[in-house]
Amino acid sequence: MPKFEKRMWIAALVGAAAFIAGSGLTISSGWLITMASQQPPILTLSVAIVLVRFFGISRSLARYCERIISHSAVFKRLTSIRVELFQKLSKSSVALARDLNSGATVKAIVDDVERAQEYQLRVTLPYRSAVLAIIAGLGFGYWIRKDTIIFTIPSAILALWIIPGYIKLTCRKSAEDIEVLESEYAQAILDSTAGFVEAEMYGYLHKSANFAHETEKGLLEREKKLVRNSSSAQFITLLMIGVAITSSLWLARDLQGKNQIALVGITMLIFLPLVFFEPIIAWYPNLFAAGKLITAQNRIDALSSSKNENPQIQATLLERPKDISLQEMKVSWGEEFMAPVSFNATVGSVVVVRGPSGVGKSTLAMGLLGALPYRGSAKVNGCEISGISNLSEVISGSLQQGHIFNTSIRENLKIANQAASDAALIRVLEILEMADLDLDTVVGDFGRPLSGGEAKRLGLARALLSPAVILILDEPTEHLDQELAERIESRVLEECADRILIIITHSGWGKVGRTIYLARE
Repeated sequence: MPKFEKRMWIAALVGAAAFIAGSGLTISSGWLITMASQQPPILTLSVAIVLVRFFGISRSLARYCERIISHSAVFKRLTSIRVELFQKLSKSSVALARDLNSGATVKAIVDDVERAQEYQLRVTLPYRSAVLAIIAGLGFGYWIRKDTIIFTIPSAILALWIIPGYIKLTCRKSAEDIEVLESEYAQAILDSTAGFVEAEMYGYLHKSANFAHETEKGLLEREKKLVRNSSSAQFITLLMIGVAITSSLWLARDLQGKNQIALVGITMLIFLPLVFFEPIIAWYPNLFAAGKLITAQNRIDALSSSKNENPQIQATLLERPKDISLQEMKVSWGEEFMAPVSFNATVGSVVVVRGPSGVGKSTLAMGLLGALPYRGSAKVNGCEISGISNLSEVISGSLQQGHIFNTSIRENLKIANQAASDAALIRVLEILEMADLDLDTVVGDFGRPLSGGEAKRLGLARALLSPAVILILDEPTEHLDQELAERIESRVLEECADRILIIITHSGWGKVGRTIYLARE
């Protein structure tokens, strides 16, 4: 049995003990009050007094231990799954990220993982505790009077299987629909806020907003349906409890009429159905929304089992890269479109890649960086790049659309090299004529805005700071005026004299290196 399951079963046993102690507290209290009304000798009551104290302390202690054990197990598993999921996503190709929109991915990591674990905590655990506690209740009722099985056994069958089956039939589908719509709603909100300015400028903002509103209305209707179904299940549950209590009263009255039961026994018979259903009352409310939790678990399972199109084989390239060789290399996002590429480059050389828009220049860069699968051969020191586990230490670069994190310039730069000193950061900024920017300046969505040229140069600075020998620079001088672009070109070439440069560009860089022209098939 896995360690998690073992700990959850222990928690279920302790939780059942808490319910049993609660039942013992109620029944022993009723016995004590009833006996005290007859004014017996104090020694007759002393045992009940001790039992009340014992059950009171035991219930609190057992409930505390159950919470500690179960939550500790769930939180450890929660962390483990999130780390495992993040590692899978970070090692997967961009093709996987393409299939998982950002809203769904964020929801999976943050919300779905948590809900999946809530199913264990709020549905599975209470069910196990309820089964154990009700079995104990059946035994206790049988000990009081064998006649109690007339209503306790049917009540147990109804409470543990028939009513939960009805809840599953009526509520789970609505809850699952709500979970799906919540994901769609989260993505709709993301779509309506991303690109807000462009949407407002070109007049289609209302379309994305209307879709979000329609999704919200559908979500509200499903919520109302779930409430109606939950209310009907609650009515059936209360009816069952009422029938059980009435049956207990009828049995007590019948036995009293025949002088077959003492006054204390009547009290215990009345209290029995009240405590018998306590585990059910704690379990049922979580069943109504169980469909959400199950759907979340299914999505996590699907994401965890998704195949990586470009798995990394754990082989570390230890020696310093000396050359890179491409033979008939074709990179794609699923459908191949680019003509095969072949070239060789050694340390100190520069390869300029040109071609019309849409031929696959940036796609080639993504393939060389290990973000997309490829066909053909791409080798560094004779090793396929798809088989190099430390590829980021071998090949690095700046993409056409780099991300600026909402933090300081220092932290944005140190993403490329955590060991870089402030002096090294300032030196790179000076090379790119950005020395006027303070390292502590916060940039990003909620910081100092950067122009297109500044953002491009910040990405280029990261590439220069990287310890990788092979650098791929995608449109490194885009958004720059010609004079500044030429100065940057000269300084980058001087800085990277002992590296391999692969420059992807539409303009500039015309006097250096070897030029490769890409085309579509």
